Amino acid sequence: MCSCCTDFQKKMVSFGCSAFLVLFAIVLGTLWPTMSSKLLHDKLVIKNGSVNYQNWIKTPIPMFLEVYLFNWTNADDLHKFPTVKPHFQELGPYVFHEVHERKNLVWNDNNTVTFNQRRTWHFDPDRSNGTLDDRVTNLNVISLNVAYFMRDSNYFLKKATDMVVELDGTFLWRGKTVRELLFDGFEDPLLDLLKTLNDTIKVPFNKFGWFVDRNESDTYDGTFTMKTGADSLENTGMLTLWNGASDTGMYRGKCGQVQGTSGELWPYGEKISIHDVEGTKYVGDEQVFDNGVKYPEAACWCNGAHCPDVKPGVFNASACKFGSPTFISYPHFYLADKSYRESIDGMSPNRSKHEFYIAMEPHTGIPLDVRAQLQINMLLQPISGFSMFEKVPKLMVPMLWFTQRATLTPELANQAKLALMLPGLGIYIAIFFGTIGIILTGAFGYIYVRKWSSQVPYEELLR
Repeated sequence: MCSCCTDFQKKMVSFGCSAFLVLFAIVLGTLWPTMSSKLLHDKLVIKNGSVNYQNWIKTPIPMFLEVYLFNWTNADDLHKFPTVKPHFQELGPYVFHEVHERKNLVWNDNNTVTFNQRRTWHFDPDRSNGTLDDRVTNLNVISLNVAYFMRDSNYFLKKATDMVVELDGTFLWRGKTVRELLFDGFEDPLLDLLKTLNDTIKVPFNKFGWFVDRNESDTYDGTFTMKTGADSLENTGMLTLWNGASDTGMYRGKCGQVQGTSGELWPYGEKISIHDVEGTKYVGDEQVFDNGVKYPEAACWCNGAHCPDVKPGVFNASACKFGSPTFISYPHFYLADKSYRESIDGMSPNRSKHEFYIAMEPHTGIPLDVRAQLQINMLLQPISGFSMFEKVPKLMVPMLWFTQRATLTPELANQAKLALMLPGLGIYIAIFFGTIGIILTGAFGYIYVRKWSSQVPYEELLR
């Protein structure tokens, strides 16, 4: 304080500063919850310029697609079934770096945004076990589908189709390369026939490959509409429409509705920490691929005339795959009915390798660790009228399985920690300044009382 100030002025300045710190602490502590919520909302809402928007528009977390293909090593011995079981050898992984981008954004008035999703994959030979020129033998999916689509046709039509299948088709694809089976695709003489036969759902591709036409496509995944979180952060990322409709039209009841992942399908697993960011691990359990056998509420996933149509552990995806007898499971039939893996050789389900899980920070929804793992299977079964398939056993044939991996980076972890600290940061600052103000008030008061008491005569203090 300046030397020209009077003692009274010095007292007023001292107590004024102390009072200001206390008042500032009270105001900050009172208003900070609202202020921090606004700051957090501005960071996490999906809008142009927000931190979450930048993370959403193009995935910042390194993502990888790991693909394993099954090689049928003894398919020529199928006529010896069940004495000799079909044996499948796992090949891979073939690893691709994956990037997600949102394109063609349209901002709607109801706090939603409509967009397309572009996914791009680049082969990563250093992370892979094998090359894209590795050769694989497995079931000829096109021949199987032609016979399957014609299974209920009249005798003469089936006979004519069978002649075409025998002439142009094969029971197996022998020695197809990994690049052909995945993204490049290949022509099959029966594909045009298949597209003609399947007049209910038009097959949109001219070559076959499990991921053909998907790489760098803006339209393959369809058009999504999701909530931006402008009305409530709890709604951020929740899907409301797909291709302009609230129902996919593929499954009955709530199973066909376009909505975010329902809680009962992701049971709590355990706590997890990535780069000191705490999160909750949600694990896909056996209910995910049940169609009413163990969990009656999952019965709407069955589209057959008689439900349930398959044993637990595999999901009938034919409605999503143009009517093809395609089924989804966890890798190696993990958590599926034991009959699927006991009917063939080469399956080794393992929780640590094949568990499907997503770990998220529960307050911000930031993904910490993702292992999305699925297996594609084809249902091989006797089909009367088709010599190639009349005497085959009923088998769920594993074709390939893949995992999408993503793990939080240290840079994004720092962003997440800052967002988590924000609600308490102002409170800590308020406590700090409030404490300093109270201490200073007490100190100044004590000093001036001591000074005042030393200046008063002893006799005055005794009166």
